Amino acid sequence: MVFESLYNEKKFILQNKIKTVLFFILYISVTSWCSFHILIPYHTLLLVALNILLLACITKIKIFHSMVIVSLFVTIILITETFIQLIEMLIFNINLNQIFLNSKYFNIFIIVSKISQILIAVLTFKFNSYFTKLKLFEKEGSIFANLIIELGVFTLFIVCINYGIFHIKNVQTYNIIIFIIYFIFLIAKFRSLKEKQLAVNININYKIQEQQIKNMEEIISIIRQEKHDFANHINVIQGLCLLNKPDTVEKIDSYVRKISGTIHASFRYLNTGNDYIDGMLSIKNNYAVKNNINFEVIIDEPFSSIKIREDELISIMSNLIDNAFEAFTKSDVRNKEISITTFKEDRNFCIEIADNGDVIPGNIIEKIFNRGFSTKVKQNDLHGFGLYITKQLVEKNNGTISVESITEKTKFLIKFRMD
Repeated sequence: MVFESLYNEKKFILQNKIKTVLFFILYISVTSWCSFHILIPYHTLLLVALNILLLACITKIKIFHSMVIVSLFVTIILITETFIQLIEMLIFNINLNQIFLNSKYFNIFIIVSKISQILIAVLTFKFNSYFTKLKLFEKEGSIFANLIIELGVFTLFIVCINYGIFHIKNVQTYNIIIFIIYFIFLIAKFRSLKEKQLAVNININYKIQEQQIKNMEEIISIIRQEKHDFANHINVIQGLCLLNKPDTVEKIDSYVRKISGTIHASFRYLNTGNDYIDGMLSIKNNYAVKNNINFEVIIDEPFSSIKIREDELISIMSNLIDNAFEAFTKSDVRNKEISITTFKEDRNFCIEIADNGDVIPGNIIEKIFNRGFSTKVKQNDLHGFGLYITKQLVEKNNGTISVESITEKTKFLIKFRMD
């Protein structure tokens, strides 16, 4: 359940029943063997190491990702067990040895701790969107992933010490001190996390500015090219004037009429109220003009209506616009059109990106947002992730994305809840 929550794979157990059963069998077998053959202080360490390898092998994920998942799982298990032990010792005025040697106290410990762990696991599963936002398995979320691993390692250290000091007389006092140390560690880590997160935010803003500079450089390059082309047209007209032939006026008129369409459809800087979106859309518009695609942008609701990072909004829109461009590569449509529209519907900010390419079959629509799915004939490692990433970013920002494809119109509709 922890794996499903962190990896955003809520249907993994249902879709991989054989793997799930195999994992449980191996997990129970390994746990039982360690319990009977390994000393308690070392039992947990070995069990954690084996579980990391087991999870990675069964689910086919990276070892580091498995370490993050198992670390959170271990932290949940060991913190609840240690806390229940402490409470039980205080209530019944007993020591740690008595909990494990007396069946009554041991049963209470097992029942209460397992109920607590199941409750935490269910809450983690239900509110997994909060973990998805951390991007634990992406470069951007490495800070949080490392924090979880550090918590797991520190928790293991505390537990190993705890099980190695049964002879201490005042275990209650000892456990209280351990908990104080543990929470001091947590506070220190969260303080350093804030500093690291600040650095990450600065880096993100830098990347956004860097992308904006690249967009502006490309825009300047386009304008320079058009200026050069415009100068060439002026030179042609000037040359016709210098020839001073009887039909000069007619030739100039004919030439101007031929190039007027090109001049009219030249580069335009789109104004949406968001400089970053303006730059991105202007570049896309220039591509559309070169490929004879009518590119229409209608902003009925400003982007300032929603709270979302510019880089994520650009990624969402850019992926969908590129997907619309891609739709025309296999289509024989003559009057190609792409429209980007923003509007308000109830309390939702909506972005609609539509094209008049070929209809997408229903069986493809069902899988279009799946990780790694692509309709491209020549697939590589980069294909099949654009729409998957787009959906992840939309859902991360508490939005929804849907696709509808009918004759002469395929539209992607994104809805973000407005405050």
